[in-house]
Amino acid sequence: MNVLVGKSYHISDAFFTLVNDSNLMTNKDGGRYRPHFFFFADPTTQGIFWAIPQSSKVAKYRKIIQEKQAKYGKCNTIVIGSFGGKDSAFLIQNMFPVIAKYVDHEHTIAGVSVNVHAGLTKKIISNAKAVLSLHKRGYKIIYPDVNRIYNIMLNELSK
Repeated sequence: MNVLVGKSYHISDAFFTLVNDSNLMTNKDGGRYRPHFFFFADPTTQGIFWAIPQSSKVAKYRKIIQEKQAKYGKCNTIVIGSFGGKDSAFLIQNMFPVIAKYVDHEHTIAGVSVNVHAGLTKKIISNAKAVLSLHKRGYKIIYPDVNRIYNIMLNELSK
């Protein structure tokens, strides 16, 4: 599948079975592919993408953002913005690496592809890269074991 930045995709159950990480937001509702994920390309390895779960539980995440801002002075692990005409929470704290092989299909609404606005895309990617930088320096702010998953994806790419 051709994966494009600024789009939202659904990931196959095979990915979640392969990586077996209890901290991943996996497919729910009997195969209806919830949640869907915002994708951006890994800055260092071609063929690896970062999948950021999207949630419609915006009120819940607004509260978490406020709590983090009060405690740390900012929150770059959650971004809220419009997607498909509704607010959506982009959960950078839950992101993980994936390859195109495990992308099942693009998220559509009434059969129409939905793009994330360019300004929102830029903000999400900027925050995600900052969070990845903190992760590489040893801060535990991403819930899934992204180092282990990244190595699994590197192995899958080499096959």
